[in-house]
Amino acid sequence: MSSKEYNLIKKDFQHVVLEGTEYEIGQQLGEILKKYSPETVKWFTSANIEPAKLGFKDFEDLQSFIEEYCPGITDEALGLADCFSTKPNELQVYNLPIPKQGNCSHFAVLSYVTDDRHTYVGRSYEYNQEFNDFRLCTVRIKGKAKHIGFMENLLGRDDGMNEHGLCVTFSGGGTFKKEPTKKGFPFFLIVRTLLDNLKTVAEALEHLRKMPVYGFWNFLITDKNGNAALAQFFDGEYGIKQINGDSSEQFLLCTNHYMLPEMVKYQKYAGDWILRNSKRRFELINETLSLAAPNISKEDLRELLSKELYDGVCGHYYTDYFGTLFSAIYDLTDLKVNVCFGAPTHNKWQKPFSLNNPIGAKRYPAILPNKSIKSDELW
Repeated sequence: MSSKEYNLIKKDFQHVVLEGTEYEIGQQLGEILKKYSPETVKWFTSANIEPAKLGFKDFEDLQSFIEEYCPGITDEALGLADCFSTKPNELQVYNLPIPKQGNCSHFAVLSYVTDDRHTYVGRSYEYNQEFNDFRLCTVRIKGKAKHIGFMENLLGRDDGMNEHGLCVTFSGGGTFKKEPTKKGFPFFLIVRTLLDNLKTVAEALEHLRKMPVYGFWNFLITDKNGNAALAQFFDGEYGIKQINGDSSEQFLLCTNHYMLPEMVKYQKYAGDWILRNSKRRFELINETLSLAAPNISKEDLRELLSKELYDGVCGHYYTDYFGTLFSAIYDLTDLKVNVCFGAPTHNKWQKPFSLNNPIGAKRYPAILPNKSIKSDELW
C-alpha cells in the first residue's frame, strides 16, 4: 500500500531520564511535562476521584491500598502534584479502571535458543494514537531497581526491564464483552511495581499472586537467568505457565486471547475479529521462532516486529485500536533495549538505550500510517 492510501499521523515521542527519590522524580517529570506537554498536565490534573465508586471509604484509604502493593508511587504522585500546584486527589493516576484493552504481541526467548546466547523479550504495542504517553523513560530511584520502559498514565509502565535483568510486558486478554468486577490494580501499576522492586521471575510471580488485579491482562515475565512465565488474568482469576533451561519449550509468547488450559474458557468474551487476529498472530510468532531455533537472532526478532500483518505483527489500524505505537527488543543479557518509535514499517529502529543514559529529555518524531481495519482480510 502506498503512502497515499494511508492517513499519515505524526507524533512526537520522548526519551526522559529521571534520577533521585520518588518525590524528586515526580518533580523532575512534572517540569519536563510543563515545558514540553502542557496539554498532558491539563489532562492529568483534571481527575475527580470518587473513592467510593472504586471500592474505598475515602482517598486516604485508596492511597494506603496503592502504597501497600506499589510502595513509593504516592510519593512520586505528590512530587507531580506539588510541581503542578494541585492536589494528589486530582491526578488521573488514582483513576484505577482502564476502559479499553491493548491489542499487543510479546514473546520471550531464552538464551539456549539464540545465536548469541542472550535472553530477549520482544514486544509490539498496538493501540489508538490518542491514548498513550509516547514516552520511553529511564528511571533511577534511590533504593529501588533502575529500570527502562514505556510510560503509561505517567507513573505506570506498559513494559520495561530493570538492572537485575527482570523484564515485564503485558497485553490485553481480548475481552470486550464483560466489565471487571474485582477491586484491584490496572496493568500499568502492576508492571511498574514489579520493575521497581523485584529481581527474578520467582519473586515477581510471588508478588503477582498476592496483588489484586483489576481487569483482563496477560503478563509475560522474564529474567536474565533463563526463566520466563506467562500469567493470564480474568477478573481476579488467573493461570500461569513457566519455562526454564530444562523445559522442552525455550520461548513463550502471547497475543490477545486466553490459551492456558484453565483460562481458555474465557475466549467466549472476546470480540470475533480480535480473536481471529490474535490466533493468527500467535501462530505466526510461534512458527517464526520455531523455524529459527536454536539460533534465533536479534535480526529475526526485529524482522518479525517490523513486517506488516500477516507477514509480521505490525498493525496500521490506529483508529480501531490496533495500530503499532512502538516496538521494542529487550536484551536481558546486555541490559539494553532497541526501540522503534511508531510503526516499524515507516520508522527506523533507534540505537540501543541503556539504564545509564544522561538525565534529561530527547524528542523522537514518528509516523503512524493509519488505515481502516475493514481492509483486513479477516474482517
